[in-house]
Amino acid sequence: MKNFKLKLNFLSSFFRKIKLNKIISNIFENLKNHLKIYGIKKKPFELFNKFNFKRIKIRYLIFFFSLLFFYYLIYLSFPGILHNKSDQNYLTKLLKQQYGIEFSLTPEINYSILPKPHFQIDNVIIFNNNYNFQKEIAQIKKMKLYLVQTNFLKRRQLKIKSVELFETNFFISKSDIAYIENFLKNGFKEKPMIIKRANLFFQDMDKGTISFLNLKKIHMQYNDKNNNDVLLSEGEIFNIPFKITWKQDLKKSEQSTNLKFKKINLNILNSSRFIDKKSINKLQVYLNKSRYIINYNLSSDKINFDSTNSFIGNNKLIYSGNIFLNPFNFSINSSLDSLKIKRLFLNSSILREILSRDFILNENFNGKINLNVKKLENNPFFNNLKMNINFKGQTLEFNNSTFLNDKIANLIVKKGILYEEKNNIIFKSNVDFVINNLDKFYNKFVVPKKNRHDLKKISFEILINLSSNDFKILNITNETFKNKEFPGIDELIYEFNSGNFKISNWIEFKIFANKIISSYAG
Repeated sequence: MKNFKLKLNFLSSFFRKIKLNKIISNIFENLKNHLKIYGIKKKPFELFNKFNFKRIKIRYLIFFFSLLFFYYLIYLSFPGILHNKSDQNYLTKLLKQQYGIEFSLTPEINYSILPKPHFQIDNVIIFNNNYNFQKEIAQIKKMKLYLVQTNFLKRRQLKIKSVELFETNFFISKSDIAYIENFLKNGFKEKPMIIKRANLFFQDMDKGTISFLNLKKIHMQYNDKNNNDVLLSEGEIFNIPFKITWKQDLKKSEQSTNLKFKKINLNILNSSRFIDKKSINKLQVYLNKSRYIINYNLSSDKINFDSTNSFIGNNKLIYSGNIFLNPFNFSINSSLDSLKIKRLFLNSSILREILSRDFILNENFNGKINLNVKKLENNPFFNNLKMNINFKGQTLEFNNSTFLNDKIANLIVKKGILYEEKNNIIFKSNVDFVINNLDKFYNKFVVPKKNRHDLKKISFEILINLSSNDFKILNITNETFKNKEFPGIDELIYEFNSGNFKISNWIEFKIFANKIISSYAG
């Protein structure tokens, strides 16, 4: 209130000196008198009600406020008057002090008071100087520095309120991870930032692009109410849209990340808590009715993880493994209580979506997964499964995977490969059907005695288009009769591939097996 009175005294004397209309001076005198009468302890709205506005003509009020607005516009213009293109080093230093980021600014600096007072700078670069050399990590087409509206009359005493970046390309490699982590750990208090339309490129040591993210917007700010830092973003990865929310509580030493892929019904939650300089990390992945709860530890070159409480539907999944970061690779051993093979490979639209978008079939995605399924559901023949999955760039290999029925027969995938061809996901494989017990096998498939021979193994070459659910048999061979020709086998393959013979259940499969056996029997 004292400062307010001082300002009134200043303005009143100012108007007397320049001999403007006496009525304006009387306005300030009347206002000061009312303040003295009612005291400074009165609430502003009480003083407002006591003030007699009938004494003041509306034209003088309009003139007064117009004058104030004119002076306010002049005040807002001062940064553009006092600071020019030669101040790029000053603005660079100001950004470094407040944001901790090494910006390289060009002389292309312009000032505007609309919509808020700000400097606009074109063609900006961000550097990482942590390794005694300047490594370019971002190219910015346009940057806006919004200013706190104080100290505009004093040269080089500006303070940045917020920063906006437009059309930004980030080039991030492993050497930049520590730099980014340090920026996030320092928090966003007094340094909010908005990034509009950005591309994020992850690069290897040879500056080759490993992966690519398209980001529509990144919003970084400090939440006073919850006392935490918040980063909000949305974008696309391999043409799959996502939203991400990152939060940090510096007092509790906690971080959390929520990544949502609404299109494929995927939600990923990651939380970290630091106790005695040691991090406790948990990753939760929710995909349709499945959930994966993972505990993991980080080191400089790899990630160790394990899970004892994950479920695919209602089936428990246990796994552990390592992810190696340089070069990227992974190794996972897992076991599952039960699995529906048909649903997983043929009827899963999610699987086809992920594969068709290069999410997995990526040249930089390499690793191995060993899966042991204790029970195969809705399968009248095979009991369990041992699957070996090898991710090799743009292909998946399933070599030496085995469908087991130790009492009767095993189905061994000698060589199986999954790849993309003309926007179709193709699975091609050589499969051996190895018979362990001929009597039980013939009884299971109800084979007539006249057709029973000493068959130990039947080999198939198959081709499956997962995009169209098209199943083809390329070849059928048998070692016992490898030197003989069987026209009946060729006719059977043609009949099957033409669609004249379909296998949609166990009965049709037994009929098909009997046709193969009878062809060898002549």
